[in-house]
Amino acid sequence: MFNVRPRITRMLSLIMISAFMIPLLSACTSKGDPGTAKGQSVQSDTQQEQKIEEKDPVTLKIPIWSTITEDLFTKLDLVNEYKKEHPNVTIELELLKDTEYENTMKIRNAAKELPDIMPLKSVWLVNFKDNILPLDDLDAAKNNLFAADFKVNDHILGIPESQFNEFVWYRKSIFQEYGIEIPKTWGEFVTAAKKIKDGGKYIPIAMGGKDAWPNYPFNEFMPSLVAGDGNYWTTMATMDEPFTKGQAFYDAYVKIQELYDGQLMGPDPLGVGFDQSKLMFGSKQAAIIALGQWFGSDLKSMKDVDINDIGAFLLPVRDSESDPFNTISMVDTFFTIPKTSKHPEEAKEFINWFFSEAWYSKYLGEAQLQSTMKDIKIDLGSMFNGAFDVSNLNYVLYKGGSENYKKIESAIKFDVKKMGQDMMAGKNFDKMMQAKNDSWKDARSKLK
Repeated sequence: MFNVRPRITRMLSLIMISAFMIPLLSACTSKGDPGTAKGQSVQSDTQQEQKIEEKDPVTLKIPIWSTITEDLFTKLDLVNEYKKEHPNVTIELELLKDTEYENTMKIRNAAKELPDIMPLKSVWLVNFKDNILPLDDLDAAKNNLFAADFKVNDHILGIPESQFNEFVWYRKSIFQEYGIEIPKTWGEFVTAAKKIKDGGKYIPIAMGGKDAWPNYPFNEFMPSLVAGDGNYWTTMATMDEPFTKGQAFYDAYVKIQELYDGQLMGPDPLGVGFDQSKLMFGSKQAAIIALGQWFGSDLKSMKDVDINDIGAFLLPVRDSESDPFNTISMVDTFFTIPKTSKHPEEAKEFINWFFSEAWYSKYLGEAQLQSTMKDIKIDLGSMFNGAFDVSNLNYVLYKGGSENYKKIESAIKFDVKKMGQDMMAGKNFDKMMQAKNDSWKDARSKLK
C-alpha cells in the first residue's frame, strides 16, 4: 500500500504558503517596489517636469537707435546673459539710425510689424499711445522713480531706462592754465569762454554744428532751464507768442546768441560734425564740450585721452548765485511693449530682468548713467567729483510736449536744432523770433 498521509500534508502546506504569499506580493506591488513600480513613478514625474521646463523657443525683437547702447550690450553680452536664465528666449537686436528711428517705427506700425519691445523717447510716447500696452502692474514700473511722471491717459506706457544730467565737460589743465574757476552763473560761463578764446591756443567750446543735434544742450534745453519748467513745451502750446522778449524761450535764446556771435565755438562750427568736435575735445584742441552724461563712456573709450584731466560741471544759466541753479534731469529710452507683440508675457519678463539688480547695476555702471530704480544706486566715478556742488540746486525733469504742442510743432515744422544752425549762420535774430511768433499763433488758432 502507498502511504497517502504525508503526501496530503505536503500538499496542504504548499496551498497554505501560496495563500499567504499572494497578499504580500499584492501589497508590495501596490506600495511600489523600488526597482519597479516606484522607479516608474519617479521616471514619470521627471518626464513631466521636463515637459514643463521645455518651453517653446521664443525670439524677442528689440530695435535700438544708439551705437553706444549697441557697444555696451555687446561688451556686457546681454544676449547670452539673458539666455543663461531663459534658455528658450533669443534676444534679437537691430540697430537703426537715430535720425530715422521714429519714422521707421511709424512705418512698421502702419504695417503691424512693430517689434516685441520698442524703446521710445519720452516725446514719442504720445505718438504711439494707442499702439502700446499699459505696464502699470509690472514690477519694474512700480519700482521706477519716474515712470509715473510720464503717464499717458493715466497709464504707465513705458519704463525709463536711465537718468542723466547735462554737463559741460572741461579740461582741468586748461582751466588751471588760465586761472578759471568753475562758473556758477551764465555771465561767469561766457567770461570763461572769452578768456580761453583771447588766449589764442584753444577753441573755447567744441560744437559739431554741421550735424545740428549737438547744439541741443543750448537750443533745446535752455528755454526749460530759464523757465524752471521741464514741461515748457506744453506751456508754450498755451501761448500765442512765446518768442517775445520777456518770455523764457526768447530770453534763453538771447543768451545762446551771445555764444554764437562771440565765435566762442570756433571760427566755423557749422563746418564741423559731431565726431570731429569730439576729437577736438579729446585731443585738447578745445577746452569745453557740452553734452549729456552719456559722454562719459565715450571719453573712456577714446584712445590717448587722459581721463584725470577731464572734469564736469552743470551748465549755469542763472544770472545770480542767489537764483535757483536749474539743471536738466533727463530720463531716456522708455521700454514699451507694442500691442502687436507675439510674446507680450516674455517681453514683460525681459523688462523685469533688465531692471533687476544683477544686470541693471552692471549696465549703468559701465554706461556711467544714473539709476531710475528706487533701490539701486550707481557710482559715477571721479570725473563727476564736485559737479553737483552748487548752491540752490534745482532739478528740472525734462519732458516732451502735449498733443497740442506736437500738432503745432508738426504744422510749422518747429525745429530748435535747426534754429541753432540758423543762429550760427548769422540769421537775423529778431526777424527769426517774429516769424516764429506769427507761424505759432496761426497754428494755435487752427487747433481742434
